[in-house]
Amino acid sequence: MEIHIEDNSYIRTRGLTLIACNAKWDKDNKIDEIIDEYLKHIQDVKPITARQCIKLLPMIAKNKPELKSDIVSALQKADISIYADSMQPLVYKDIQNSLAGIEKL
Repeated sequence: MEIHIEDNSYIRTRGLTLIACNAKWDKDNKIDEIIDEYLKHIQDVKPITARQCIKLLPMIAKNKPELKSDIVSALQKADISIYADSMQPLVYKDIQNSLAGIEKL
């Protein structure tokens, strides 16, 4: 499975959402094949896309427990300094919320 990185952040966000929502039906492990590419969006050029990606990760971790450690690692390594000072606390809080949600699984 190949993932195409769209220039439009709205379309990227929609794609990330669709992938996460379909994780529970992914019997062929297609998400496993593209998870590294998916996790790059934790640091998407657009902070709103990054925030949506981060918020979707507990859903993937719940339905794809074998990816949980990769997801947690990517969240912990995320460099939020790439965002404007006004966005950094929001992205940080999203990361903390997602990590807490994944830990409860």
